[in-house]
Amino acid sequence: MSDTEQSVPPGSSGDSSIASAPLVEHLDVEESRIAAELDGISPRTKFAVLVSAFLVVGVVLGVWRNFYFHWFEVHSGTINEAGPYYAFWSGFGSDLGEATIVVGIVATWRHHNCHVKGCARLGRRVDGTPYLACPRHHPDHQGVKRSVPLEELLGAHRKAETPRQH
Repeated sequence: MSDTEQSVPPGSSGDSSIASAPLVEHLDVEESRIAAELDGISPRTKFAVLVSAFLVVGVVLGVWRNFYFHWFEVHSGTINEAGPYYAFWSGFGSDLGEATIVVGIVATWRHHNCHVKGCARLGRRVDGTPYLACPRHHPDHQGVKRSVPLEELLGAHRKAETPRQH
């Protein structure tokens, strides 16, 4: 195949309008057909459908407000029990601290995990690159769990234990 030819997904009819769109190149046949049909709808019609959907949702929420809003007030603790928001901070709001801790731990782990796809271990910087790698994937470790053998650690420990002579 030459550089000027475009690849057509298997099973498609070879319609050049579908294969030439940049977004459609990475979709399968069914998705590309749906995307091509949606591209044929005018922007004015799409906007009208969006506004209509928001209006329908607004009307439904307005009609059922007493039911769902009271349920939300009870379960979030915002009903005026013993004072303004006392129930919130005693119930639902007291979990915000725990949620912050969990989110912080997850964010820290995501920031420091190995950059090899599918590896969930914590990593260290690989010199000369912006990447992190765990002991298993780090080029300096050469597949061993630690980069320093146990014998070398014991020798350094023994050397440090010997009395220094001044």
